[in-house]
Amino acid sequence: MQEYNYWGFGKNEPPPNLKTKKQLSALGLSPLEPVGVIKTPKYNLYLYDPDSSASAKPKRKCSQKQLENLDIGRQSQIRKAKYRKWYENSGFIEKDRAEVVQWVQEFIKKDWVILDTETTGLDSDAEVIEIAVINSQGETLLNTLVRPTIPISPEATDVHGISNEMVSSAPAFSEIYPQLKSLLAGKQIAIYNDDFDRGVLNYCCQLHQLPLLGFKDRTVCLMEWYAQWYGEYSSYWRDYKWQPLGGGHRALGDCLQALRLLKKIADDDPVFRVPDFLEDK
Repeated sequence: MQEYNYWGFGKNEPPPNLKTKKQLSALGLSPLEPVGVIKTPKYNLYLYDPDSSASAKPKRKCSQKQLENLDIGRQSQIRKAKYRKWYENSGFIEKDRAEVVQWVQEFIKKDWVILDTETTGLDSDAEVIEIAVINSQGETLLNTLVRPTIPISPEATDVHGISNEMVSSAPAFSEIYPQLKSLLAGKQIAIYNDDFDRGVLNYCCQLHQLPLLGFKDRTVCLMEWYAQWYGEYSSYWRDYKWQPLGGGHRALGDCLQALRLLKKIADDDPVFRVPDFLEDK
């Protein structure tokens, strides 16, 4: 077998009649035995003589059925490529939305309540100054101000409007704890930003030397559910943008608004729908 240099690299180039496998295919030929080779660091490029029956032969013509199957395969590959492009750009958002609807529709079949708190601030030593709990019908089970052991920060008051004077004669956390524990016992608990509320409640339990409420495995974060359902995706953060609750920053109002959002999600279509142009015809 004759060895040649790659085209454009000086002498000993292959004669123009020799073809690669790709070039043979374009001529309607299939390779048999190579008559030449170009050796490269990564691979050997074999060359064939289309005029030699020992080196190349005509491709066998496909039957009509084979041509139809080839066309079906090509169309399937085109649809798959379109689907991948659609899914990577926006389709995954539709899939995530449908998953949230399915989760919420299963969640509301359980025994659940909604909880919200307002606090002295956002620091690690923040305390509860207002707490509300409602049931699935929107009935108020608990709605009370709570007297903290530290002052409310001015920044927090600017948000929720609760002043130190307003909580000065309110019950302490230890006084509302038994009722709160009883209301939450055995129930699933939906909270808008549950990490924060659980952290504050656990801190208050420790501060007043009370057993933790023990609801970590029974809480769901409605803020994350709603963000995924809303579908405002950040390519930079690779996550969904949290949306404002819009409940007015008072515990009961936020609970009722959270209930409205929960019902809004539950009323949505749980089916993951693919655009018509991607569906098989």
